[in-house]
Amino acid sequence: MNRHPIFRRGSGAAAVTAEPEMPAAAPRAAGPSSETMEEGALFILGMDNLGALEDLFGEALGDSVAAAVHKRLSSVLPAGARFWRAEHRRYALAVEGMGREAASALFARMQAIVAQDAIPTAQGPVAVTVAAGCSLGGGELESLIADARYALTDAMRRGAGCIRFSELKGSTIHLRHEIAAAAQIAMGAVGSGDLTIAFQPVVGANSTGRAAFHECLVRVRDPEGWLVPAAKFMPAMEQLGLAPLIDRQVLVMALDALARNPGIRLSVNIFPQTMQDAQWMILFRDGLRKDSTLAERLIIEVTETAAMLDPARTQDFMDKLRRTGCAFALDDFGMGHTSFGNLRDFRFDMIKIDGSFITNVTSNADNRFFVSKLVEIGKHFEMLTVAEFVQGPAEARVLRDLGVGYFQGFYFGTPCLLLDAASNPEPMVIRAR
Repeated sequence: MNRHPIFRRGSGAAAVTAEPEMPAAAPRAAGPSSETMEEGALFILGMDNLGALEDLFGEALGDSVAAAVHKRLSSVLPAGARFWRAEHRRYALAVEGMGREAASALFARMQAIVAQDAIPTAQGPVAVTVAAGCSLGGGELESLIADARYALTDAMRRGAGCIRFSELKGSTIHLRHEIAAAAQIAMGAVGSGDLTIAFQPVVGANSTGRAAFHECLVRVRDPEGWLVPAAKFMPAMEQLGLAPLIDRQVLVMALDALARNPGIRLSVNIFPQTMQDAQWMILFRDGLRKDSTLAERLIIEVTETAAMLDPARTQDFMDKLRRTGCAFALDDFGMGHTSFGNLRDFRFDMIKIDGSFITNVTSNADNRFFVSKLVEIGKHFEMLTVAEFVQGPAEARVLRDLGVGYFQGFYFGTPCLLLDAASNPEPMVIRAR
């Protein structure tokens, strides 16, 4: 039996399935690999705010809104389009012979028709927006749908009414296997205690090379005993909601290192889910019960993206830990996620300028301009400035002239499993918040 009946050739008009319920044979996920599509555009469409509306008013409202959106979308589909419900509250649309420009134009029409008028419901009129992921090309439906679904996730992260085109070109299935393999290694390391941390120094721009603090970079050992850096497994752990498991163990190891080395400062990174992880907070307070002064030598690094996912949550988390003496660093600063209002309210103790601005800073006038402005922002809000990915003396000289206070990068020290705690740390003056 063909599990994708919508791919049978129709007359000329768009072939549209009934809504809200589908025949038992209709697909809710990708079909077998033998089912293919000719060159064209494959969309997966979702409604940005429908989940929030259902949480407030129930699934009955969701059903009526989904039916109305389905009807509106159906009215603007081109001849020959194939349209069906791919999964709960999401639709698939296949248009053979369509390229990127035409796909963008079609999505604009779909956006406009959905947003044209409020949708009447029993609870009152509501408005929704649509987002889309789109894979271009031809081939196996399983891969095209997976690529489009992956792109939709990216689109919905970026805000209401976005479309993202998949750049994966059929590799999402392979990517899923990679994510599963990476997560399995990390989860195994959590269970067996094979996590470790490497320490990378952050040095003062005007010092003789003494470290002001060290950043704790998590590593796991794979089955062959090789150390695997965080970039290989942490994205997978974050996608699966398992990042707090890693953050907990890193925190415990960092507090232990601080207790064993009274003269050092350390920074640890946390993921968004960790800010609301009760177990992480329990471990933190347990560590301070042994020595309350440890917090004064601990810096929590939060990325711009993580901070802005839920500003109120971020502020509450920072307030709680700041009362214990912790300092906070805004990581990857300059990527554009943080408004000046939030920057004023958060009052981070330091900013770590994103490495993309440091690369080619010696030859790129734009990068020098951006760094100078980020330094000005840091000085205005009384935040220390750290330049990441400093790779050589020429970069260090330019950054020092621009007013950057601290450097981190391979030129000043590679991540090392052994912590150099022999010398006193470079003095750092962090303003009381």
